[in-house]
Amino acid sequence: MNEQLKIELINPQTNVLAFKLIQLHTDEYFRSLKSFNCYKIILIKKGKGQLTFDTAKYDFSENCLIRFPIYQPFQIEADGPIDGILLQFHPDFFWNHKYDMELTSKQVLFKSIGEIPLIKITNEEMAQLLCPLDNLLLELRDDRLGRYDIGVSWVKIFMIYASRIKTARGAIYSNVLSEVHHLTRELINAVEAHFHYKHRPADYAKLLNVNIKTLNRMAKQHLGKTVGDIISERIITQAKHELYLSDKPIKQIAFDLGFHDVAYFSRFFKTQTTVSPEVYRKSLRVGSKL
Repeated sequence: MNEQLKIELINPQTNVLAFKLIQLHTDEYFRSLKSFNCYKIILIKKGKGQLTFDTAKYDFSENCLIRFPIYQPFQIEADGPIDGILLQFHPDFFWNHKYDMELTSKQVLFKSIGEIPLIKITNEEMAQLLCPLDNLLLELRDDRLGRYDIGVSWVKIFMIYASRIKTARGAIYSNVLSEVHHLTRELINAVEAHFHYKHRPADYAKLLNVNIKTLNRMAKQHLGKTVGDIISERIITQAKHELYLSDKPIKQIAFDLGFHDVAYFSRFFKTQTTVSPEVYRKSLRVGSKL
């Protein structure tokens, strides 16, 4: 891997960042406790330090695989220089490339509530994970035909290898998980499971057995969004995916997302994106960027 490496994969149809890889030499990016609006995997090849995850602290050293779901607050403090790689996945990545293996990898690596995010791996496993990333870098050196598609394929291979390693280790849970963090992850997972037909924040408050004001306050404080915002964003992500990658009639997409009135769905979509579903689909088909 090259020094000060930073690469990005941009979806050429939607102009949305799909994936980013950054070479890490210090802990500067993670020194303060904060959350990120993307999924993250960190490979620590050399170095040591401490990982803060919710209210727990864990020591890390060379040959570690660390992964964080979206909006998970964490902090990394290294004892000195490190040699690592940060991989960031945009939330849309797993839906713009929606095949069984991508969704399985997402669930294996990121979904479990309260699971310790750090996995110690062997030299052989580290080499296996670095292999597709090296091939990714070779592919992205030049702007050649199929560059994006081949790049995404190497990312998928990496995800499968990481998922195999995680599955082989099993699940290890933290015994110091805070109540707030547990509720946050439950909310995100509940929206993921039910957004097709539960659109009201009150539905999720009832599902999680919590007062709606408490749920909204928690979401705003820890995710920077209201429960309604989270639901709307998930619906729009799926709607964009269907408009982009399928030939379903808009009426069918609306119905599949729990809207029985296609006109209401179109107004909802335009409010969230500034364009109608018809305009969005047409712009992608003619190669425009929104």
